[in-house]
Amino acid sequence: MPDRTFLFHIPEQASPQERATAELAALIDTLRGSVEQLAQAHVTLSERVDALDSPTGFVPARHCWRDLDRDRARELWAWLIAWTRWLSDRYGLAQDFGACWPAHPPLVEELTALAMSWHHAYSTKADPDAPLRWHEALHRARTRWQQWDYPRCRYGQHSEPSPDAVWSQPWPTPAEDAVRADIDARPPPAAAVAQEGENSR
Repeated sequence: MPDRTFLFHIPEQASPQERATAELAALIDTLRGSVEQLAQAHVTLSERVDALDSPTGFVPARHCWRDLDRDRARELWAWLIAWTRWLSDRYGLAQDFGACWPAHPPLVEELTALAMSWHHAYSTKADPDAPLRWHEALHRARTRWQQWDYPRCRYGQHSEPSPDAVWSQPWPTPAEDAVRADIDARPPPAAAVAQEGENSR
């Protein structure tokens, strides 16, 4: 925030009215600075409230997989895996896509979009019918998934869906390998690149 300290030299021969005007101007300038500080505090508080407003308390700041570095990808993977586990358990979706979904980029993109939309739909700032629209989007997504062959992978093999289909425990190795390969293939964070440049000098 810029320094808005009021600087005004009052001549010794200034009249009482001029001195009063100068004092009033200084007071107004002080109040202006206080208002700016309150405005900044309001912005900061609003950002914190938005984070707390999320049903899970945290939403990654960036979720475009194409543009993520390793650290942000690692953060998004952890968040998306936890949310997708909840989604599968809550809606019984093991028959719609297999536990190896991280190995299928199109499905990763769709689940990321659904996760971000779900968080928005259940925030206090959303329209009352936002959750209903989200469920309609989920229904359309499930219809698409049923037309794909590879999301039906289970235990490393394609199979027909069945009502009692479940994911293997612990987390399937192919899924872990897909996540690790994705993170390793991404560029390091900008800070790490800068540090390497300094060290090479």
